[in-house]
Amino acid sequence: MIDLSFVKFFNPAGMADSVQQPRSFSRIRKMLVKFPGGGVSLIKDERSGIAEIVLDYPEIRNGMSGVMMVELRERVLQLENWTSGKGLILRGKGGNFCSGGDLNFAKSSTAEEGLAMSVWMRDTLTRLQRLPLVSVCLVHGPCLGGGAEMAVFCDYILAAEDVQYGFVHGKMGIVTAWGGGTQLVQRIGRARALDLFLTARVMSAEECVEIGLAEAVVASPVDLSKVTNWLKLRLTLPSQITRAFKTIVSSNHMNSQEDALNAESETFAPFWGGAMNKEALNRNIKHSKI
Repeated sequence: MIDLSFVKFFNPAGMADSVQQPRSFSRIRKMLVKFPGGGVSLIKDERSGIAEIVLDYPEIRNGMSGVMMVELRERVLQLENWTSGKGLILRGKGGNFCSGGDLNFAKSSTAEEGLAMSVWMRDTLTRLQRLPLVSVCLVHGPCLGGGAEMAVFCDYILAAEDVQYGFVHGKMGIVTAWGGGTQLVQRIGRARALDLFLTARVMSAEECVEIGLAEAVVASPVDLSKVTNWLKLRLTLPSQITRAFKTIVSSNHMNSQEDALNAESETFAPFWGGAMNKEALNRNIKHSKI
């Protein structure tokens, strides 16, 4: 019997009981840091408003160690407080994005520890998805298992020509662990998602685009400036407007339709008659000329 006591108060993205959730997450953190290796860095460009989260464990193709899971959460929490940001690039260092979870953790951890890891990563990635930043994941090289899961929590995916992308969990005797299964269904639909799970096939960049998983193919080796420029084309509006639209989209994705509609109205209200609205009206904008 798996002990669920330390996660029974859990709800995604900080919506758990204010007393119980920090205690249980503290226990999970202590467990995860026992599995070292690699790191996760955060780069913030205040001028462009674009941040980068970089997975850095090239020795095992950026497999996610326990320490990296802890650091990923810390970087996301930092971005929750970055009020001037507009965009986020999630990428890996070296030859690929992420080859999945660290096999040392898989071989050494118990069922209870596996569940704790699942809870931790699900919360972390849900928080990443809810950031008011337009996010893009660059997938290149082997992007398998947990790596495939992480990518679908971003708003956009760009697939490099050399990517090998697959939900190969079934071949490892498991199913999706970090919430990526649910996200994939919402992204590409039930039938296509089920097909990827059951066949565990590894896809090319072109197929990722063809099924609606990725937005575009980028050349390998990847020129990061081209990824940044691709994102910048979607960040031309003022940061307050960009962040507000991202909040509306996130609310629709995570909540019921009624709650999402209410959230949209609440997000809209401060802009009506605000400084940017007045400035636009004073310019006597003609819609036919926009």
